Amino acid sequence: MKIFDKDISGAIFDLDGTILDSSWVWLKVDADFLAENGIEVTDDYTRAVHQMHFNEAALYTKTRYGLPQSVEQIKDRWIEMVELEYAHNIKLKDGAYAFIVKLIKSGVRVAFATTLFKKVAIPCLINNKLSKEFLGMDCPLTTADEVERGKGCPDIYLLAASKIDVEPNCCMVFEDIPLAIQGAQKGGFEFCGVYDLSSNGNSNFADMCRYYIKSFKDLL
Repeated sequence: MKIFDKDISGAIFDLDGTILDSSWVWLKVDADFLAENGIEVTDDYTRAVHQMHFNEAALYTKTRYGLPQSVEQIKDRWIEMVELEYAHNIKLKDGAYAFIVKLIKSGVRVAFATTLFKKVAIPCLINNKLSKEFLGMDCPLTTADEVERGKGCPDIYLLAASKIDVEPNCCMVFEDIPLAIQGAQKGGFEFCGVYDLSSNGNSNFADMCRYYIKSFKDLL
């Protein structure tokens, strides 16, 4: 299938801020978690952790604020705070479901790659009908706990591509964070930036991307 001017046989989708309208949840978790520890959230903290691997964000938070909790305890609390929202309340961005279905019907293999953990991501995918039961095809999920490095490195995309048996140069990554451009390019992938107000709305992200969309409806 041709997307823009590129023939692809695989597509890898990030979740938060890319196909999921979910950025509000992490902003809420940032504020609520720090408030529990007597700390007021700041814009620079939010910008910093949004670009990070989950493990990196927890370590950064602990170090920055000198928290008594371990990194594992911080991660467990974050997961606890978002599980309910992801399982029931977070929805897809406009056009995302229709575009993914269009890809699958055209023979494109689809995978998901996220910094979320499986216990958060899987219920959200099921609730939004992005599971084999609804799509008729297994679209494998690759999560943060399967790789050592963050999305500035190609690891998570390479693993996701291997699960759908598609070479990187035949695969397009859809992402909302500027850092992900580096990881995708290092892995030899095509890259399409996706607008999200929280993660890239105040940056020159569009200018950094060869391919860029404001909405998945642009591709339907």
